[in-house]
Amino acid sequence: MAYLNIDPVVDVVVSTAAAATPRDGFNVGLIIGKTVGNGMSDTNRTITVTSLAEMTASGYQTTDPEYKAAEMYFAQDPAPAKLVLGLCVGTVSGNDTTYETWAKAIEEARASNHEWYTVYIADSTALSTAEIQAVASYVETITACFFFEDGTAADITNATTDVFSVLKGLNLSRTFGMYSTTKYAAAAAMGFAMGANDGTANSHFTMAYKTLANVAVDDLNVTQVGYLQAKNANYYVMRGATYTVLETGVVASGKWFDEVLGLDQLAYDLQRGCMDLLAKTRTKIPYTDAGAQQFVLACNDVCKEAAVRGFLAPGIWRQNTVLNLEKGDTLELGYMCQAVPVAERPESEKALRKCPPLYVCVNMAGAIHSATIKVNVQ
Repeated sequence: MAYLNIDPVVDVVVSTAAAATPRDGFNVGLIIGKTVGNGMSDTNRTITVTSLAEMTASGYQTTDPEYKAAEMYFAQDPAPAKLVLGLCVGTVSGNDTTYETWAKAIEEARASNHEWYTVYIADSTALSTAEIQAVASYVETITACFFFEDGTAADITNATTDVFSVLKGLNLSRTFGMYSTTKYAAAAAMGFAMGANDGTANSHFTMAYKTLANVAVDDLNVTQVGYLQAKNANYYVMRGATYTVLETGVVASGKWFDEVLGLDQLAYDLQRGCMDLLAKTRTKIPYTDAGAQQFVLACNDVCKEAAVRGFLAPGIWRQNTVLNLEKGDTLELGYMCQAVPVAERPESEKALRKCPPLYVCVNMAGAIHSATIKVNVQ
């Protein structure tokens, strides 16, 4: 018996949703130096590796400063999955080689590879305060964080011209400075940060009181620790003859590094989430409250992920009233995303096809770094 095709009666068309654009994980570091790895050139400043073995395969020697810094980076627990290596280019004139500034080299590395979030300079010669300041000032203009260590005597005194005092005075929020007499110690701290930020549930972390592999503790007294804390410098010490820990987890301005990282990642994901909505919608997003709500839902998805990571948590909104969120209200999820009603927007914005303003109110989970225990004895 012959069968007639059912398609003319009931035709099923399967349409799959467009895949979201891959996101940067904010878990990749850049180690930059003057060694030319395989494939590097004036126009290709970076290569990416996942292990020390890949570094040697890319032409690096175990004696190179980049390799030694990478040893510290990959040795941490949890270990980061990837590392970007960058090149500072030199120009040969006769018997002399003149190198570009470190700030320029990092800028070129940024143009070559946008994946990295943290940067460490692995040069064999010590960086001057002026060089560190120049790099820190540049990094302040991008979504990244600069890690460095310094172990000069003035750092642990009440001096005001040391590198930590200078950077604090500039109120820089993207520089993690570490006092240490262990070379490449800040590469270890950077490795821990990039390894810990793996995006899994409850993975959000603080830098305080973490153990760093291959970093020697410095024998600091209470007064010296007080000087470093006043300068917003981090340091590695032994507490209670048992605990070797990194303290305190701040950037030069005094902000917590984990909050700088968390807010950077949140802002990036919000931007990409809304761009995905625009780029992947097959028809159009109407200029209506329902259309604006699609952006609100995209922001909700991003904030939910941040809450799962542990960056956001429920709390009381103590800022000024924002649309339907009033001062004193509880953010039960740790966030609330809203859009201004379309009826309240001028026709000129509709003509420009500009979404009504979106408001994302969040409550950071924060962290506990100390405790007081009161014991009552009968």
